[in-house]
Amino acid sequence: MLGIEHVTVDFDGLRAVDDVSFEVAEGQVVGLIGPNGAGKTTLFNVVSGLVIPTRGRVRLAGEDVARLGPAERSRRGLGRTFQVVKPFGGLSVLDNVVVGALTRGQRVGEARETAAGILTRLGLERFATTTARSLPLALRKRLEVARALSTGARLLLLDEIMGGLNPTEVNETLDLLESLRAEGLTFLVIEHNMHAIMRVAEHVVVINQGVRIAEGTPEEVTQHPEVVAAYLGEPHESA
Repeated sequence: MLGIEHVTVDFDGLRAVDDVSFEVAEGQVVGLIGPNGAGKTTLFNVVSGLVIPTRGRVRLAGEDVARLGPAERSRRGLGRTFQVVKPFGGLSVLDNVVVGALTRGQRVGEARETAAGILTRLGLERFATTTARSLPLALRKRLEVARALSTGARLLLLDEIMGGLNPTEVNETLDLLESLRAEGLTFLVIEHNMHAIMRVAEHVVVINQGVRIAEGTPEEVTQHPEVVAAYLGEPHESA
């Protein structure tokens, strides 16, 4: 579903991402972890078309999308959320999702039907008429997922979707991701919550200072000496 091939990104002499390669298979949940400033969001920006890499390629479902912008990548099934959620605050929750559905070329009536169905899938239907800016953080993050899904996304990039949530909200979000994965969606997830990564991801990629330093199952990477030194600080044991 996604192939990242030798991606390097330089910003005015600063190397933010250094020769990173990995793949995300269809139907897989892959976690992308690393300390703050490691280059995770820059890598997301490369995949979504917001940043053009200095070197390397990105493939979506086998297609080289290096020459395609964010809109074209979205039309090919790529959806994304952002660490800082920015809904259309003055619009209702339903209309926020309608905006995404309209990018598929749907007419307004059809887009509203699509949006209503997605709100039901994500447990947001009772907030359909609520103004988006009035939602609490957990629901605004869920709205970001709904808006991404409304574009017809098959691969979702989730940037710290559980950041700032309490334990109950984290578990609810994990339940949501597992249900969406059961529908056949594919995920690449940036997350600092190791409990969440251990539960939801079957494969984890670790980057530090722009370099991929480890890759494997959650259990493997959390015992990897370089990961322990750079990110965890001490060996991590799951319950």
